[in-house]
Amino acid sequence: MAHDDELSRSVIPVVFLEDDSLRRALIVQALANCGYSGCWSAPARSSILSEHLEEIKPRCPDLLLFGIHSESEESWQNLERVRSVYRGPVLVVSEVFDELVRQRVMKLGGPEYLPWAEAGQLGLDLKIETMLAIHHVENVIDDNDHRMQRLFVNILTVMVKILESKDPYTRFHSHSVAMWSRMLGRKKGLSEEELLRMGLAAVFHDFGKIGIPEEILNKPVRLTNEEFSVMMQHPLIARDLLSSIDLLADLLPAITHHHEHWDGSGYPKQLKGEEIPLWARIIGIADAYDTMASRRAYKEPKTPEQVMNEFRRNRGTQFDPQLVDLMLEILEEKHRSGQVFNSSTESSRMAPIDSD
Repeated sequence: MAHDDELSRSVIPVVFLEDDSLRRALIVQALANCGYSGCWSAPARSSILSEHLEEIKPRCPDLLLFGIHSESEESWQNLERVRSVYRGPVLVVSEVFDELVRQRVMKLGGPEYLPWAEAGQLGLDLKIETMLAIHHVENVIDDNDHRMQRLFVNILTVMVKILESKDPYTRFHSHSVAMWSRMLGRKKGLSEEELLRMGLAAVFHDFGKIGIPEEILNKPVRLTNEEFSVMMQHPLIARDLLSSIDLLADLLPAITHHHEHWDGSGYPKQLKGEEIPLWARIIGIADAYDTMASRRAYKEPKTPEQVMNEFRRNRGTQFDPQLVDLMLEILEEKHRSGQVFNSSTESSRMAPIDSD
């Protein structure tokens, strides 16, 4: 039987326009592997683009992917034609990362950019998950307050871009933490609306790192005590930066306290047990998983067995014991089915497990 995530994703309308038939087939298969089995795809060449744009309209897609061929000015013109018809979220996909392509996409003032060869299926999954979450928020905000709606969505988009560009090694970390948080939250029994809001909190959980010096953020070895004291300020920096945005108010406790420990040994406020907000406890476990499962130049990822043993060892000390049991169920299920994966995220260079 398909998981709830797979069932819900299968009915999400996604469109992919790409002239390269091989790349189109590869990405459509990757989308299907991620659960988006209802993706509709077609070439994007000028001679038939108008026909395909007419087919897109009644489909009302939640997301449109467009394969860009940067050397072709016609490809860029076709992207503009698509955007003139489709006003929803657009993800522009190239084969390899190209800074000039990224800059040109950003200047269009709407689409997001993903280099397929670098991101792979995991990066694609995480990027789409975040874009759809933001798109959902846009739709549920009061339609009568259009100016506030646009402002909120623009703020969210800028924040995500800052998080992704701060450090290339953390490009997908926040998105991955959001995905694992939603999986654990669903296992806990949270509502879909709670999962959406908690997922957004997870996307922004490290937002305060924009206030941490680069030499500390990117240090390739363990931080000194003094440097770690500076790093420990990032949840409070995030709280202070985001506190003026009323529509994010319910996210702040999770963002502020995702480094608290069940036994009171965490930071910034040394909260203990159920004093720690539930969303923060969930995000802390998702953050720890993604950190342990990540490969870096100076750190190999832990195996699934090692990850599960670390959770067992820290059950009731660093982590909420009930949530650890639920996380272990998820990991054991995925491990048995061969679905556990690693991601390009930041390293465990500071604290015991959730060291970022």
